[in-house]
Amino acid sequence: MARKIDIEILLERIEALESRLDKLDPVSKRKLPSKKDQISDIKNNLDEWAQKFPSVDIEFELLKMLDWLQANQKRKKDYKAFFRNWLRKASNSIEKEVQDVYRYIYGCSTDQNCKHQESEYKDMVIFCNKCNSQKKIIKSVRA
Repeated sequence: MARKIDIEILLERIEALESRLDKLDPVSKRKLPSKKDQISDIKNNLDEWAQKFPSVDIEFELLKMLDWLQANQKRKKDYKAFFRNWLRKASNSIEKEVQDVYRYIYGCSTDQNCKHQESEYKDMVIFCNKCNSQKKIIKSVRA
């Protein structure tokens, strides 16, 4: 047997649920400060940003980001999140370690005292005119 529900009670319940939802304040509905306030907050916390991204020049990247926003006439809802992602991309583009650069010495395997040849490329095919054979890497040296 179906129970009859009073429409007034149902509306009161819905209103109570909506007021509870408003109190939860979901992230997608939150009110963020103005652009000016968000940018000044970023500027006031440059030391924090520098600790999180030590390999990046924070002030320079902030100026680049602001120039990019102005040049492209872009507006963002959350400038702090946009700046954080900007810094992540900047830190990824910087090489973490400088790789050693090698030079390769190519020589002949014969005992004909052929001249050695030096190259910065590892995958070279070099032929010796004296012994008419392909030279191989006999030594690699840091440049």
